[in-house]
Amino acid sequence: MSDAGISTEAVKQFLEAYASAFQRSDKDAVADRYAYPVDVVTYNGGVRLLAIQSREGWLAVVERILGMYTAMGVRRAAMGDLRVVNISSQVVQARLVWALRGDGDKPLYEFEATYTLAQIDGELKIVQVISENEQPKFQGVMRERGQPLTEPARIPRTK
Repeated sequence: MSDAGISTEAVKQFLEAYASAFQRSDKDAVADRYAYPVDVVTYNGGVRLLAIQSREGWLAVVERILGMYTAMGVRRAAMGDLRVVNISSQVVQARLVWALRGDGDKPLYEFEATYTLAQIDGELKIVQVISENEQPKFQGVMRERGQPLTEPARIPRTK
């Protein structure tokens, strides 16, 4: 990080490592990319705003997401159309399109996500994620295949 802020290259490397953790089904490595509490905004026919208080609470959600990806046959997440906006020298917002790929690099679907990343104790961490349209796309793929819909990656309610 420089006085000018967090570089786009640093954000790209962080998100590539994040995608790699998902591809390895390494739930701990995924959860370690977050700072807690973390704000989560999801959409599945309605907007949900949540504050996940702990790593343990988020691990349950990560496990469900990994289950969705296994059911769908996700093998790789390719990053495209990354846009990084420096909010301050230690905070950036990264908006990107993830392209999920299956066997033989077959396209499954694309979805948009926005991450707010902060430099905390010398490391980038996700402090907010907005998953804008993944659930409906996942459900569409499963319906297209005639496969039963697994329960979506629900985020537990917080007090």
